[in-house]
Amino acid sequence: MARDDGSFLSELSRRNVWRVGLAYVIASWLILQVIDVIQPLIGMPLWASKLVLSALVLGFPLALVFAWAFEVTPEGLKREKNVDRSSSIVHETGQRLDRITIAIALLAIGMMIFDRIVLREHTRQVLMNDQQGVLQSPEEAAPNETESPSIAVLPFVNMSADESSAYFSDGLADTLLHMLAQIGEIRVAARTSSFRFRDPSADITEIASLLGVGTVLEGGVQKAGNRIRVTAQLIEAETGFHLWSGTFDRDLDDVFAIQDEIAREVVAALKVSLLGEFAARLTHRETDSLEAYTEYLLGIDKLELGTMRSLDEAERHFLRATEIDPQYARAWGTLGLVYFRMAEWGSASFQDMLPKVEDAASRALGIDENSATAISVMGAVELARQNPGVAESLLQRAIQLDQSATFARMMYARMLMGREEPDDALRVLREALAIDPLSTRLNIEMAFIHRYSFEYDEALHSVDRIEEIEPLSPVPHYLRSEIEYDRGNWASALDHAVRAFRSDPDDSELAIAVGDLYVDLLMPDAAERWYDRAAEINPDNPSSRRSPLLLDLFDGSVSAEGLQLARQLLDDDPEDRVGILGIAIRVVWQHHVESGTPDAGLEFFRERMPEYFRGDAEERPDTWESYEARVRIADLMRRTGNAAAANELLRRDLEISREGLVKAPIMQMTHLQPLAAAGDRDTLLRALRLYTRDLKASKESPYLWPLRLRDTPLFDDVRDDAEFTELANALEQLALHQRKLLLEKHGGEYPVPKQR
Repeated sequence: MARDDGSFLSELSRRNVWRVGLAYVIASWLILQVIDVIQPLIGMPLWASKLVLSALVLGFPLALVFAWAFEVTPEGLKREKNVDRSSSIVHETGQRLDRITIAIALLAIGMMIFDRIVLREHTRQVLMNDQQGVLQSPEEAAPNETESPSIAVLPFVNMSADESSAYFSDGLADTLLHMLAQIGEIRVAARTSSFRFRDPSADITEIASLLGVGTVLEGGVQKAGNRIRVTAQLIEAETGFHLWSGTFDRDLDDVFAIQDEIAREVVAALKVSLLGEFAARLTHRETDSLEAYTEYLLGIDKLELGTMRSLDEAERHFLRATEIDPQYARAWGTLGLVYFRMAEWGSASFQDMLPKVEDAASRALGIDENSATAISVMGAVELARQNPGVAESLLQRAIQLDQSATFARMMYARMLMGREEPDDALRVLREALAIDPLSTRLNIEMAFIHRYSFEYDEALHSVDRIEEIEPLSPVPHYLRSEIEYDRGNWASALDHAVRAFRSDPDDSELAIAVGDLYVDLLMPDAAERWYDRAAEINPDNPSSRRSPLLLDLFDGSVSAEGLQLARQLLDDDPEDRVGILGIAIRVVWQHHVESGTPDAGLEFFRERMPEYFRGDAEERPDTWESYEARVRIADLMRRTGNAAAANELLRRDLEISREGLVKAPIMQMTHLQPLAAAGDRDTLLRALRLYTRDLKASKESPYLWPLRLRDTPLFDDVRDDAEFTELANALEQLALHQRKLLLEKHGGEYPVPKQR
């Protein structure tokens, strides 16, 4: 112990034990940062990094004991008890330790910045290099369907006694499909479509016709212990002749060689010459680890199931594959796709998932800069982050590398929709459907674009296609509900929404959709029952928190509880699903208008959304939340006498509204609201006349929501005008008529959620 009367803590400080501990922790952090950067580059196994971490943890108490027991002196290292206190230099040693600790900390922070910013930017630049003049548009990159050889790879039949081995036979076929898709001269049908044909007795000619291909590769796999037999045959669809067939009896470890040989034989049978880059791609082996490959196949099997639970299972398998082989680029890239789908399907937020998506894809690209899957995923990340220019180049690159990259085409179509180019978006989706004609996701995108363009018959055609492919899915019912709503057939829309919910009674957002339709039908009690069911299904889903706010707006006044909830939602800033934040913005705005406190309302929004007050609002993503914020904040600005600021904030919205009076085939509520917020009474009245005309002519008028006109203060300036009264009455009558149709259809009752 200490040789003076000081406390134990004082002695710890005197002997620099605290300083040694801090320096050790920071140095350990630096070591782990370095390992995290170099691990995927040198193929260091995951267990090695865990071993280093364990050694560092075990070394910490040893370092503290050493600091306590020994002291640095001018003569060298001595036991502390043998050092004369009068000649001790612990103070100078402590100062040196402080300088060393600061230097290590700065180095560790620099390493972290280098990893997070420089390396990731380098990865992005690698992808962007040499793009000018090289990248083709998706239409140019797609092979000529009439001239290029085309093939569908069907799922190989599992002939093993163990039925659970089906994932292996599927996986072998999937790998062959992926290998062939790397060859630019061959058009390969996507897995989503070709793997729907599992019946070995199915007619090959009919399958080829449905998939739009000229040849079909089929086969079977039999596993017994460490032996494997693979049979495969390439069939010409038109004649039924076998262009090639082969049988392979090998050890299980030789499965990679079997895949290489089959792929080469198929390419030769299709009379495609392999030169340069394409030859290298075909012979490129993703992994030499059978164990990692098996985990990858299990992950693909779960990913294709497409459920919330299967996504979690897929994540575990891909993580295991990358743990076994950290250089497995395709496993890293597909893991990024899993994370993206988790966010897209609502099992996690984009805010939480995008860093994981980017990290997994970056790891893949650090290993293989030509990984089409990873490049597609990075393009999707850039699109989600509102960087369409970067996204476009990445998605084009993915399409160029892999002709079967339908995910890249789908995201490219979304990017085109964001640029208000629906015709080009449809063209890209048609190219994708030529590769993957039985994809529900692509047909959903087609339905969305047709609906956006008011082409409802074409949208319903896509919905019919989805129902043919997935007859038990809730998606066709939900899409029909949205289309019927747009057409003003709200009773029919509600019936379809109820069917969607009954197809998937665990989806709380489907219950919310039914409740919203009851609000439009002026049936708040029925709406509340469905909102309660949504909260019962998933009490943690923030979407349920906005339902009471909608009922407040329906009642025409904002309650104290509603105002508090709306403010809390805006503070929490959850992912804006089903219009959560837009409704919260509207509630806060309406409270301050009704209470005569527009200045306080502006101050509230200025504190939480300062970008709308400093002129950079257009830098925000153009979402429904952003639209609502612009309209409501501009209205408050006008009410406080700052009409110029209101007009500047709404500048782009007003241009669209005024263009709509001349060019738009149908007036929409989104045209009316900016005009009302800006106080442009004359133009608003003209728009109201057109809106009423379209409604009376039974034209499709989307987003009719009567409560927006019935009670909202936004239209106070024209509330006593005959044009406004006529439109408000027409909307009210439409809602009452649709409610009558609903009740007549159901014998005076209305659909309610069944007890769980």
